[in-house]
Amino acid sequence: MPHRPLERQNLIRLGAAALIPEMLEEQGIRGDAYFRRTGIRLQLFANAERVVPLVWVARALKSAAAVTAQPEFGLLVGLRAGARLVGWDPGRTPDDTHVSAALTRIISRPASFPNSLLSMSVSGNTCSIICVGLANKLSVPDQLADCAMGFAAGALRVLCGPRWRAEGFRFVHGQPLDPLRHMALLQSPVSFDAEVTALEFESTWLDRGSSTPPGNFPGDSYERRLDRDLVGEVRATIASWNAIYRPSAPAVASKLGLEPRKLNRLLRREGTNFIRLLEDAQYESAQQLLRDSALPVLSVAWSLGYADASAFSRAFRRWSGLTPTEWRQAAASRVP
Repeated sequence: MPHRPLERQNLIRLGAAALIPEMLEEQGIRGDAYFRRTGIRLQLFANAERVVPLVWVARALKSAAAVTAQPEFGLLVGLRAGARLVGWDPGRTPDDTHVSAALTRIISRPASFPNSLLSMSVSGNTCSIICVGLANKLSVPDQLADCAMGFAAGALRVLCGPRWRAEGFRFVHGQPLDPLRHMALLQSPVSFDAEVTALEFESTWLDRGSSTPPGNFPGDSYERRLDRDLVGEVRATIASWNAIYRPSAPAVASKLGLEPRKLNRLLRREGTNFIRLLEDAQYESAQQLLRDSALPVLSVAWSLGYADASAFSRAFRRWSGLTPTEWRQAAASRVP
């Protein structure tokens, strides 16, 4: 696949960066006020297809990382964008149902970046997705590289299902102050100060059928499948995102071929709502991580998309009546 050097290509699709205002708002940071301080107009983020300067996107990600005190902010943006396939025209359904064809389509017409930023290659049993070297004059490449890797990982999670895992991630940039954040978010081994920024996974995943359900794209109407369990469909769709991505109700409705209002109305008929189902999924994931891993509570919180342990602990106590530590100790005492 030919690639033009980024030194000569200074424009980029807004793509994943369009999610920055949404993710700032979730942390109590008003997007309009923040972007006024940075000199960037909030209205520019309304269209993920807008073409903007590459350096502009990199600086927007860096500024957001600084204001949220989250060095991994670019990675979080990429993961969420990949999980939603942000900017990839949902009307263009892949003709081939195999992961290889869908992934090639995403890489060749990526949601977040022009063709020259991501490339894919297969060598033996290993498939690599590489972030092509960023321009030397770009002063803030780290957040862009993290965002690119997050997007690729999030998209693979959608295509392959929640069991997909990378063999490892490598980053050109140096190790952050707390590398456990990257490891927890990517759920794979991570190394820094590498020669290239890349992720690697078993190439056998490419030959599998895509896990993306038939209702993933508008036009494949859920109405034709009303004999199926709606609550079960929503639970399965939420699970395909993995807990960290916190899928929105409109995104899930789109996957099922429904309008958001109709999804909410149908769920009410079933005696539940989207928020309840989403929290159920997060609670199940939290229990699994606390029971089956030795991750510190803070790392579990990061793995589930919480900014800190206290926010996660409050949510977990609301779900179970216990703190995560108390629940883990009680679960351990029940093991024969």
